[in-house]
Amino acid sequence: MNRLVRRQWEDDPMTRTTPTATPASIHGRRRLARFGAGTALALLAGAVVVLGGPGPARAQNLDQMRANGLVCERPDGLLHARSSDGTVQQKVQAINNQRLATYETVARDSGTTVEQVRVVSGEKLQARYGGCP
Repeated sequence: MNRLVRRQWEDDPMTRTTPTATPASIHGRRRLARFGAGTALALLAGAVVVLGGPGPARAQNLDQMRANGLVCERPDGLLHARSSDGTVQQKVQAINNQRLATYETVARDSGTTVEQVRVVSGEKLQARYGGCP
């Protein structure tokens, strides 16, 4: 939706309707399809790494846990709790569940397997944050 149309839509509550797919968004999907599964997988896995899955508050806690050596990144794209603390274990489990859901979505959207997405994400996460010793 271009700026003028979006602005008109936002300014006039009487004509406000849910926006539908525009030719530009459809074109974007076609462009992504032209990349191929491998490139799309790499882009999406990169997005997972950049976004990190959890929201800002959880991301801060995850960074603190990494800095304190309480967690580390496994090669399969999941976190490993290096502490027996129940709170750390719960946070790791919650983050891993969210990552698995994201990996499943990425695999389904890119036409690859969850294992392939996990391996690529694991490599990127270990390169960025270091792996488990």
